[in-house]
Amino acid sequence: DRSGFSCGQSSLDEFLQTRVNQYQRRNLGQTFVAVPQVDDVNHHQVIGYYTLAASAVAFQNLPLVRSRRLPKHPVPVVLLGRLAVDRAHQGKGLGEGLLLDALQRTQAIATELGIYAVEVDAIDDSTAAFYTRYGFAPLLDQPRHLFLPIETIDRAIDAAS
Repeated sequence: DRSGFSCGQSSLDEFLQTRVNQYQRRNLGQTFVAVPQVDDVNHHQVIGYYTLAASAVAFQNLPLVRSRRLPKHPVPVVLLGRLAVDRAHQGKGLGEGLLLDALQRTQAIATELGIYAVEVDAIDDSTAAFYTRYGFAPLLDQPRHLFLPIETIDRAIDAAS
């Protein structure tokens, strides 16, 4: 049940409540949800979600330190299009857990498909700060347009194992 979801950002609430099925049907993105544990009375209520989609970053938007050894064409990435946690569950580590799940899924996809990085367009400065705490860096076009190279994801997940 996603009808009561409220994260504090109306665009993220509205996407989950009214547009997610359309995105799924048209293969525009895959959305993954978090629900409470089964023994919770509201175990069918969505408490968090994220969406992944294929994308590309323009070569000229990559920092020089990253673009130096790459061909001069768009670079394939996984777009972390949305990540949101219901207000009642914010501040409890769920956002971090959803991000880790998204990065692990991306790492798995990257074994089958060329993926250079995860890309995110942070909705505001506090969201950008959340991602930068986990190693995301700005692209050159906009300060809240961020990326995390797959090699960084690989090292972080390997170190945590």
